[in-house]
Amino acid sequence: MKTIIVTGANSGIGKEAALNLAKLGHRVLMLSRDSEKSEQALEEIRSQSNNQNVSLIKVDLSSPRSITSAVEKINIDHEVIDVLVNNAGIYKVKRQENENGIEMTFAVNFLAAFMLSQMLLKKLEASGDGRIINVVSELYKNGSQDFDDLMLESKYKAGNAYANSKLAAVLYTVELAKQIKDQGITVNALHPGVLATSSFRDYPNFVVKLLNLFLEDPEKGGERIAYLATSDEVAHTTGKYFYKTEEREIDTSVYGSETAEKLWQIAEELTGLEA
Repeated sequence: MKTIIVTGANSGIGKEAALNLAKLGHRVLMLSRDSEKSEQALEEIRSQSNNQNVSLIKVDLSSPRSITSAVEKINIDHEVIDVLVNNAGIYKVKRQENENGIEMTFAVNFLAAFMLSQMLLKKLEASGDGRIINVVSELYKNGSQDFDDLMLESKYKAGNAYANSKLAAVLYTVELAKQIKDQGITVNALHPGVLATSSFRDYPNFVVKLLNLFLEDPEKGGERIAYLATSDEVAHTTGKYFYKTEEREIDTSVYGSETAEKLWQIAEELTGLEA
């Protein structure tokens, strides 16, 4: 039985992934918002999986302070973490900032994954077969890292903010894989498919319903996450990008290692995790 963390596990892909993993008999830690929806998701997953080893850790993934508190609880309650699934993601129509003045999409889609991964490395190393899965999107190919306007204060567009955050997560995946290659931890990026999720919840209901006509069921994404989290076939694969379950080349040719290193440095500064 593995101990697996899934962020954003109260709906969509995250909930389906948590359910899949619970059905396989694993211990699942749901990192989700403090809400009635999260409590309901917890009970549904326990009931549908017949697995009581599912728990909810309430966290605001836009808040470094809240993430730190969640990690402290994990550290107290668990000696080992086998898999960290950084699934939570948002798509903000209008620009918003978190409590520290960081653009919200960048904070949730990238910095939360950065913080959790960095702070839980020792727990993952203790597993002997630790895995980190960063859920991204093919839209990372449309992203850029403009270090003069990383928070998009001058020209905010929701699509740009989303793509930029996913590119940041992909670059981080590659860089982290290099740094921890000797620690027995793999880290990979996953595009789980174009799925009907709550990421686009800021849009009007009629737009969401229209989009959902062309999207796959979140259950498919949950299955693909579970595959990367548990399959022996990918046990030693690291620093890669998966399109559904197919390994593909990462299209970051215009971004060298200097970009990834600078992004890492900025992430440390923004999260207070400087070495």
